[in-house]
Amino acid sequence: MQGSAERPDILVEDAAGWPVAVEAEWPPAAGVEEEAQNRLYRRLSESGLFIETAIALIYPLELDGKSGQALRDAILVTEDLRYALYTHRENEAAERLPNSGWLRGNVRDLAMLLHRAAAPAGRVDALAKELETGVEQAADLFTKSNPYGNPGGAALAEIIGQADDDGGQTRRMAMTIIANALVFHSALAAAHFQINDLDRDIDGGGGALSERSVRPVDAFRESGHFSKTGLTDEWSLILERNYYPIFRAAREMIRTMSAAVAARILDRLWRTAEKLVTGGVTRSHDLTGILYQSMISDRKFLATFYTRPAAAAMLATISMPEPSIMAAGEHISDRAPLLIGDFACGTGTLLSAAYQRLSFEHELSGGDSGELHALMMRNGLVGLDVLNSAVHLTAAMLAGSHPRITFDGECLLTVPYGQQEDGSVEIGSLSLLSDQPQISLMGAAAETAGGRAPEEVRDLVARVEHDRFDLVIMNPPFTRSGGQESDRVGIGNAAFAAFGQSRSAQSAMQRKLATARGTSPIGTGNAGLAADFLDLALRKVSKGGTIAMVLPSTAVRGTTWRRARNLLRESCSDITVVTLAGSGSHDRSFSSDTGIAECLLIAKKGSGGGCEAKFVVLDPNSVRSTAVAALIGLEIARLRIGEITSLEAGPMGGTRLDLGDTFVGEALRCHLPVSGPWGFAGVADALLAQTAYQLEQGILWLPGMYSGVGIPYGIIRLGDIADRGPYHLDIDGDQTDGSPRGPFIITPIREGGAPTYPLLYEHDARRERQLTVPPDTLGRLKTISGGVPESVRLKARDIWATATRAHYNADLRFNSQSLIVAMTPQPAIGGTAWPSVVFQDRSHEFAFALWGNSTLGLLAHWWRANKSQSGRGRMSITGIPELPILDVADITPEQHAMAKQVFEELSSEKFLPFDQIDEDPARAELDRRLLVEVLGLPEELCEPGGAMELLRRKLAAEPQIHGGKKTRIIFEDLDEPDPKTGLMWRERTERRDDR
Repeated sequence: MQGSAERPDILVEDAAGWPVAVEAEWPPAAGVEEEAQNRLYRRLSESGLFIETAIALIYPLELDGKSGQALRDAILVTEDLRYALYTHRENEAAERLPNSGWLRGNVRDLAMLLHRAAAPAGRVDALAKELETGVEQAADLFTKSNPYGNPGGAALAEIIGQADDDGGQTRRMAMTIIANALVFHSALAAAHFQINDLDRDIDGGGGALSERSVRPVDAFRESGHFSKTGLTDEWSLILERNYYPIFRAAREMIRTMSAAVAARILDRLWRTAEKLVTGGVTRSHDLTGILYQSMISDRKFLATFYTRPAAAAMLATISMPEPSIMAAGEHISDRAPLLIGDFACGTGTLLSAAYQRLSFEHELSGGDSGELHALMMRNGLVGLDVLNSAVHLTAAMLAGSHPRITFDGECLLTVPYGQQEDGSVEIGSLSLLSDQPQISLMGAAAETAGGRAPEEVRDLVARVEHDRFDLVIMNPPFTRSGGQESDRVGIGNAAFAAFGQSRSAQSAMQRKLATARGTSPIGTGNAGLAADFLDLALRKVSKGGTIAMVLPSTAVRGTTWRRARNLLRESCSDITVVTLAGSGSHDRSFSSDTGIAECLLIAKKGSGGGCEAKFVVLDPNSVRSTAVAALIGLEIARLRIGEITSLEAGPMGGTRLDLGDTFVGEALRCHLPVSGPWGFAGVADALLAQTAYQLEQGILWLPGMYSGVGIPYGIIRLGDIADRGPYHLDIDGDQTDGSPRGPFIITPIREGGAPTYPLLYEHDARRERQLTVPPDTLGRLKTISGGVPESVRLKARDIWATATRAHYNADLRFNSQSLIVAMTPQPAIGGTAWPSVVFQDRSHEFAFALWGNSTLGLLAHWWRANKSQSGRGRMSITGIPELPILDVADITPEQHAMAKQVFEELSSEKFLPFDQIDEDPARAELDRRLLVEVLGLPEELCEPGGAMELLRRKLAAEPQIHGGKKTRIIFEDLDEPDPKTGLMWRERTERRDDR
């Protein structure tokens, strides 16, 4: 070793990666960390490689005194190895994992960390930057000769099945494919990969047919520049043997270019490829996949959603079935050890992560990952997608694990989607929902992306039978069939609008999906296509097999997913749900750019009926790399359900997850109810979840109440004592034929007018700071041919019968709005944002309004609401009746009279937005008067520093509520009404630095 007179205690030199030094000591190991850090960036004298990573290892005392076989046996069973990973950072202090304390585990855990340390993040980042720079520059060179609109760009786009967009994404993707082919070519040449060719000179001289090695890339340079003909001819010979996804598109794109343009492109990309090869891409089993995942992470290179590599590593680690750990030396038969499927594979990140995990486990057990590779590519991995370029990218990533080993890859398939040439329609992988006895062929052929030339596949169903897969791992599309989502994007059916499908085709595809669903208890369209893909996963996975899904967080909390949850509860066991406790959309998502909160769902098919599941909420800052994510995944997988704190235990907090001394998340054990939401998702403070659960059971048990028992009080479903108002389309919507569905046209209220049909329809946060909110619009009866039809009058009568003073906030912005229940001065119709809540006894409205706007009302709403978007808690109109509320029908007339008095006395108070609940004197006063004066609860609950104050502080600190908002609102009283708002106060904002 250059630069050091000593060798490290252990030097791990793997031809597939960079060397890793290990320094090991017995306790107290005072100098082990310094020694490990001193090894960083030392150059090995033989290979010339630098040590980028080092591990400080402390042996457990239980190994002391052992030797020989006894020591080897003890090392294999100990769970008390302590270690930390140090990574070199140029011009910076070495990065330590964990930040403090020590990782603990067994020898397999240490081996996994060594495996990942051999591909250090800094090296990967540097190589990704080299690839990005080369691709950008090559794309620019191409564009100089082929401006947008030029046939040359269209020719490239057609080859990879994308549009030649002026943003340059397609051209960058094309250059990436060519660079990938050059890297693969280099790997094949280094391995002396054999091809058949005429024994001739490069200049074309004749000869006899013989087998020879692939020539180096540099051999096709003439006078310092590439010959496109020589190189593409060599790729043709390689294609006769294998590697269709890697070389076919690259060859065709080079052939479309002029000789001069091709030479410039190849010259630039070869400089990039040489750096990647020197950097170890062709030596590493994992680096090609990691590198392309990094590239895909940049939306400039593939304009699609994708699973973040760290999330993929975590999901694969948690979900990999135990049978993947094969006995050392076990013979590889014709059957793959696992059948892993992804029916919406996209860029292949999840399939690649699962395969990498399986390959690593196989190597740990003494197997040869190269021997496993061809078998898994042939019949162990199934990847389906509707986008041809995505499937080919998946094949290229998987092939990159062992670029020298040919493969078949018969089940990496592009499946038909949309309008077909014969007029029929196909719905991609969802056609496979149908039970196998009912169909023998798909309506159109799928296409392989195997190693050899593609083939049409008409027996797809036989290849992907029901009840066959050991692991189905997916991040499916979330699009919903209709409703607000389709309205928002201005199309008929958002679920089937991809690739410019006509409205008639969309309708036909929706009908085909309904047929494919059959009697499915899941698919309705309201939950979106993700529910159908969950259904597909459950049908395809075998009994005892595992499903691992990236889903919207509404899957575990939303009302539209209740049937899917019931099926999971009845048919699966070992259910784990993982979410992120972030404040923004980005840091609550495991995917790129979805803009919504997501969850990881892992479940084992069979042995259903289990009443409990494991729920984990992670700090989003902890999932910063694939190595960390994999370590966290191991911790989650090892959590035993009986050892986890329960949701039902009261406000005690969850079971901590730590890496060393660094907190990374909490886990709770939660019962799975027959109806209603599951567990806790995305909640940073588990005590809030436990408090909300007790609240729903009719127990007021708050953080800080240490007596071990809560205070019983009356709780009831809102729908048991009140009716909800009409759906907004029944107020002002039209039928598909243009005839009135709702009787009204919504118009503004004239100043000083007295509307016949007043409505509280929309949100204006500044108008909604006080408990009483005036109507904001009016309903005007629809006319046809100058008159109001009798049917419209009758519908208007029925809608007006729902008019009431109490209205519920169905679309609550926690960080801008102040009310959950608004009371209008007189009865009004509730609209889109404020559905009506109609009590038979209208005197109950005041207690309901106080409860809804109290801290406890916020807690109940927050717990039940759809929180998929940052700082927002939506409640569907069908979900409002399910809300647990104070049983206002069970309190006395005297209490109702007191509630009305309190309401009227507080009606002039201004309430801050809910994210400022901890600093709102009006909210604190409402809490005190409701709990103490109306309900007669102990005053000590509301004293300064008491349980209610602590609850308000916890809610204000919850990321789901504040959403990372960086400002606060300040009220300023005025002597005269504000000329813009007519209010006697105005709002100003100031920056806050505590978030």
